[in-house]
Amino acid sequence: MEHNRTKLVTADRKRPVSDGHTPCGGIIGSLSNFIRDKRANIAIVFGLASIPVSIAMGTAIDYSRAFLVQQRLGTALDAAALAVGSSSETDPAALEDIAQLFFDANYDDTAMGVPGALNVTIDNSVISMSASADVNTAIVKIVGINEVTVSAETEVVKETRGAEIVLVLDNTGSMGWNGKIDALQSAAGDLVEIVFGEEEEPELLKMGIVPFAASVNVGADMVDSGWIDTAGASSFNGLGFADGTDALSMYAGLNNRSWNGCVEARPAPFDTLDTAPDVSNGDTLWVPYFAPDEPDSWQASQVGFWYGNSYLNDETGTYNFDMDDRQSREPKYLNEWVNSSSRGPDFNCRIATMTPLTNIRSEIDDAIDDMVATGSTVIPIGLAWGWRMLSPTEPFTEGAEYDSEIYNKVLILLTDGQNDIGTGGQGALDNHNLSWYSGYGHVAQGRLGTTNMGTAHDELDERTAALCENIKETGILVYTITFQLADGPIKDLMSDCATSAAHYFDSPDNATLQQHFKTIGKQLSNLRLSR
Repeated sequence: MEHNRTKLVTADRKRPVSDGHTPCGGIIGSLSNFIRDKRANIAIVFGLASIPVSIAMGTAIDYSRAFLVQQRLGTALDAAALAVGSSSETDPAALEDIAQLFFDANYDDTAMGVPGALNVTIDNSVISMSASADVNTAIVKIVGINEVTVSAETEVVKETRGAEIVLVLDNTGSMGWNGKIDALQSAAGDLVEIVFGEEEEPELLKMGIVPFAASVNVGADMVDSGWIDTAGASSFNGLGFADGTDALSMYAGLNNRSWNGCVEARPAPFDTLDTAPDVSNGDTLWVPYFAPDEPDSWQASQVGFWYGNSYLNDETGTYNFDMDDRQSREPKYLNEWVNSSSRGPDFNCRIATMTPLTNIRSEIDDAIDDMVATGSTVIPIGLAWGWRMLSPTEPFTEGAEYDSEIYNKVLILLTDGQNDIGTGGQGALDNHNLSWYSGYGHVAQGRLGTTNMGTAHDELDERTAALCENIKETGILVYTITFQLADGPIKDLMSDCATSAAHYFDSPDNATLQQHFKTIGKQLSNLRLSR
């Protein structure tokens, strides 16, 4: 926002109606007898000489007081103009009310100087304001100058600042309860309406959507992007199969399933960093998500196990009770059909594809409409991809540089639950995998540095916290929202994750969620106008 004030001081001398005599005639007349006394010649000379000196000194004092009033006047005008310039309000009458409110708050009407009416002119992006104040004189009133009028004016040019905003939104199965996903879609739509306003493709606004559950969906069309591990280069690729066959080769063996675009987390420390992908280091690439076929339920039940993602015949001996062998055998995937509609290699990650930064509102509206509630909760993966979407480096490059003088970067994270890859975020599942499959594989694989379920959930929280700090260090503004959650550690984690306590919102119900999104939307609109 460009701001320029032209300083003006005008003295409006208000005198009594003249009777034809000079303003100081009364004073000179009163000295007439003194002048006739020849014995007072020296005193006459001194007295006459002192009159203009006294008037000059008095004028300097009174105009110093007037100058102080003008400074206060200018400060109040500045505050009013900046408030109007950063407001998302468009109604002229409402803007004038805002101007008057800020002017009054910054001009103490009990102090010296009585302000007149505030004049406000709004011409497109130019906001002009002026005001005057009358200052009673203390010294020069003896020569008939009772008041001095000072005036000031200010002009603000509204310069819209760009914004890149990414919504990282919980799309897990629990969001399907109590109409929560519908409430989220409605609330997110309100934010879009506020931020985009009447513009369908604004020049200085970009928004992205990152739905997350057990992982995220970057889109199957990214397979040839160069940052998807298509050849088993990552130390995590093929980890779940006996012969280490890479994920895309496993998909190729199935007749009716192909990679849907979900990816797995990178090995530490790259999972919590924005390190650009490098084909010379496979661990900086992303492995296609592939949840293995778990042991046949009927067979596993004989040894007291239960599995939730059995979608192929194990094709092994009836009495082979080695569950890991049954699960990891690569041949059973060759030329096979997945007959289940609820299970398969995309188990726990059947969410909508993320939408990279775009200024096309219809694409954002469609992305919000496409969201579905399914899967368990892995917050750090969603958070990491929200960061990568805002980053200027690959895998997505739509983001401006971090030190851009044009764009503010904003990440909004919403969750309705704690990190959960097992039974309610607590104990392990009663099978050899110990957990559901997620972007961090099965807990039994040790990708989180542990094979203990409780420790694994703690590690997910720690990685969430690490990501929050890493993101904020780049200057990205972070909002966090908890939705229909009882008090607990996750609220503390989300509050700490936000840029400040004022950027954390707890929403106990659908109506509050909608109000919070409107509040954030208005704040973001103001952010675009502050520079």
